[in-house]
Amino acid sequence: MSPGRSSEMSYIVEFNSHIQSYFISSTYGNETLVNRCLEQLAASSAESKTFDVSVYECNIFFVNLHKLLSYSMKKTNLLWSVVAVLEVAVSDDETRLALVDKFRFLPVVSMLLLEVHTSDQQKRVLSLLYHLSYGASIDGQEMFIERLIQKLLTLIEQNHEKKGRCEVAQLALSILVNLCHRDLSTTFVLTRNTNVSAFCKQIKKFDLLAWKMYIILEQNDYIKEIDLHYLLRMSFEEVRVMLATKNSFSLRHVVDFLRSVRTLSGTREAEPAKAAVTDEYFQRDLKEFLQEMEKYWQTRTDSPAGEAEGRKKKTKQKVEPRKDRTSEGLFEILECIVLLKPDDKELHRKICEFGPAKLINHARDDCAKAIDLLRTILEKNPTDAAFAEECKAVLASLMTTITNCDDERLAIAFAKLLTTIGKTLNALDDPMNEVAEQFYQHLFGAVLAHTWERATFDYSLADGPIRVYLWALHTFNELANLCPTYWYAKLTNLLKQKPIQFLIAKGLTGGSDVELLEALLQVAASSEFPKQAVAQMIDLLKSNVPAMGTGQGRVPLAPVPGNLQNIQPPTGYTYIRALSRDLQERIDQAVVQMQDAKAAGLINDVEKSELVEFYTYKINMQTSLMNDLRGSLDGTTAQITTLMHQNQLLMAEIDKNQKRSLPLLLKESALENENRLLERELLQMKSAAATYDKKTSQMKQELAEYIKKYGEKSQKCAALVKEIEHLRARDDNYEKENKRLQQELVAMTKNRDDARKLLKLGEDDRQRLTEQRETERKQYECKIRERERDISKRTDLIQQLEQTLVQRDSTIETLETEGADLREKLKEREARIAQVEAELKENEKIQQAIYSLMNKNKK
Repeated sequence: MSPGRSSEMSYIVEFNSHIQSYFISSTYGNETLVNRCLEQLAASSAESKTFDVSVYECNIFFVNLHKLLSYSMKKTNLLWSVVAVLEVAVSDDETRLALVDKFRFLPVVSMLLLEVHTSDQQKRVLSLLYHLSYGASIDGQEMFIERLIQKLLTLIEQNHEKKGRCEVAQLALSILVNLCHRDLSTTFVLTRNTNVSAFCKQIKKFDLLAWKMYIILEQNDYIKEIDLHYLLRMSFEEVRVMLATKNSFSLRHVVDFLRSVRTLSGTREAEPAKAAVTDEYFQRDLKEFLQEMEKYWQTRTDSPAGEAEGRKKKTKQKVEPRKDRTSEGLFEILECIVLLKPDDKELHRKICEFGPAKLINHARDDCAKAIDLLRTILEKNPTDAAFAEECKAVLASLMTTITNCDDERLAIAFAKLLTTIGKTLNALDDPMNEVAEQFYQHLFGAVLAHTWERATFDYSLADGPIRVYLWALHTFNELANLCPTYWYAKLTNLLKQKPIQFLIAKGLTGGSDVELLEALLQVAASSEFPKQAVAQMIDLLKSNVPAMGTGQGRVPLAPVPGNLQNIQPPTGYTYIRALSRDLQERIDQAVVQMQDAKAAGLINDVEKSELVEFYTYKINMQTSLMNDLRGSLDGTTAQITTLMHQNQLLMAEIDKNQKRSLPLLLKESALENENRLLERELLQMKSAAATYDKKTSQMKQELAEYIKKYGEKSQKCAALVKEIEHLRARDDNYEKENKRLQQELVAMTKNRDDARKLLKLGEDDRQRLTEQRETERKQYECKIRERERDISKRTDLIQQLEQTLVQRDSTIETLETEGADLREKLKEREARIAQVEAELKENEKIQQAIYSLMNKNKK
């Protein structure tokens, strides 16, 4: 987490702390503390994804924010601070959907629209409602829907006659289109509260928005010639009007329409779509559209000071809306046009004339969309190496931007662009390798700097950072295919890391991003992919997710099965309408019965006014009952909102606990694997020790045989010594010769004693080493038992065992060395004994010579 993210999270925690005191005592000091936290959060960058709904504290923050928004309708400062925070939060799609589906901000913001009256305040609340309602799934039977639609219709009616297209009316119509798109229940509420024909006349000048509403309302009289040619022309006209009036709220509808036209290429309407985009009017409108975009960018470039000043004042103005997404929408439109006309060389040339650097500079805060546009152009024109070289020139500056910010969309777009440039050029040069190396170190440097046992990797990462890591991994996999000499070893080392294997397992089990899943499957096809390790990680992830409902793991941002989560939006209108129909039927039956009874002459004495009074009383009673039911329904709706908030907090806490327990499970699995390896090593050591004992016993037997042979020879030597002394006593003439022989025998005796001492020392050393080995083995077995009793001290015992093994290895090597020395000494003794035996033979010859001489002397 970057320092910016951590500081913003500290403001969220501080807000959660102060808001409880504010709810208890709404003093000025508590209000000031709460408002200060909200202003700091509202001033944060929309690209940093401050409000991550996968973080537990953010869930508590949004629940408190919902309560504060309901509580502070009359507190102007707090009210608009809350709105400013919501304007930042809705910039992220995941957070925006969570605000609607999980935290139910749409009803309370709709009620806020009923409370504001100035034009600027209405624009701001309408803009927030537009973002919240876009793509949201809303039940038209909810209580707030009818009042919201009535208010939007009133705003359109009040502002549609103004000169030009009023921004308030345009916003209100955009919200109606969002609410009624593919939703019959909301469309029914709309048609019930307005004259459809008059409403269609009021919105006629809103062009594409009006046509979308005509289609929703099925007003064929107003649609007339609803073909793709006309709608495409209206789309360009809508963009031109938006750039002229700076009312960018309908830009999203233009993007959606162009994307829907692109999807027609795979259907039966492919030919009309192809004819529409090749029409001469489309070519002319496209040329004018590019000119308008260039003028718009030139206007923004000429007045940077005014915009900077406006941004400085934005944090101080309480009613000033957040910046619009004009640049982002324009780049999305350009991308849609490139996808619609992939073979149009002229269009490609005109866009390339801007140049990558100029396009990125024009994008400013929406740099990721500009990068996506460049990548789309390269993918549709893979032979344009010159444009690829121009794109390569901006990689270094983009890398600097990524290093200095925490924008996940920018990092993903950069990774995809890097991959596309490499594929287009089909080679990597030194500058590209240098930029890729910086990107590699920026993302994976911390992962590679630590071993698995000492890793500081955050296994509770949200989905956004995980997507960044996985797209970068896919990029380096492609780079390894293009330049294996530089990247293959790095990719292999990266895939061996446990955190990377965990991220891959998360990506494969998420399933929310099909494009990312396809990229991961390409990575999995590599020869060095750790399939078994990733499979174990997936098993751990599945076992860590509790079985709820169907027993399957929860997909990010998907509804979680459970008793509280299955609460449907309130359907009180269904009961009220059924009660109204029942009352109407009963009244009709009563009128028929009255007419029949009067015709039969049964109620002549009853006055008509009395009957009217009676049924008027009944109607009032039923009306009062329905009003009570509406009030009860409001209370039930508030209770359901509270229960949904509690459910969301519980689910967030469960996710938090799961993320905390996951690293422990991973560590436990690693320790179990390591323990199994140590057990195998222990068995191998025991086998080696048995082999060593066997060899030692063999050496002992050989040594005993050597000692026995040497003892026999020693006895013979002693007999010879006695015999020589006897001869010396008998014959003084040979005294000198006997002295020489005696000296040699003394030397041999000394050598024999030395040999005995050496043998005794060797035996003592062998006994000592045997005892030491037995002692060390007992100590090691004690350490193993202590390891089994206390797994938390496993690492220290492993280190001691490793030291003991090193000492044992050194001792074994020493023994082997000493054994070799002893063998050499024994060989020397054997040689000496052979020499002594030879000398003894010579002595025998001498004795025989002496005997012969003595016999001669006697004769």
